[in-house]
Amino acid sequence: MGVQALHFDFAELDAEPEVVVLFKLLSAFGPLPDALIKHVDDAKAGELLTDLWQAVKENEVDGNFEDWTEDVFPNLSDEAKRLILRMTNLDPAKRATMLEIVKDSYWVDDDKS
Repeated sequence: MGVQALHFDFAELDAEPEVVVLFKLLSAFGPLPDALIKHVDDAKAGELLTDLWQAVKENEVDGNFEDWTEDVFPNLSDEAKRLILRMTNLDPAKRATMLEIVKDSYWVDDDKS
């Protein structure tokens, strides 16, 4: 899955943009944790997330972000990928806070010492 797979021409889609974005996020950063549905605390939104995750599984969408490599994405170092995964964890309890993000070792420049 290339970066172009994350770009959409919403005029050509027969779905609301928010639904398409949620589908793409679940495709790249899933599986859908129960903690996210509890965190959302809205039956209709929880049902939408569950239905979207089912569609991801049924369509065997491939392209999980964890599998992206520097061969395809030259600027995606292991450190950058690790930080992005911390920021995009779908489980709210496991997702990095802003304070954790700004203090992450990714931002430390070893050349400054």
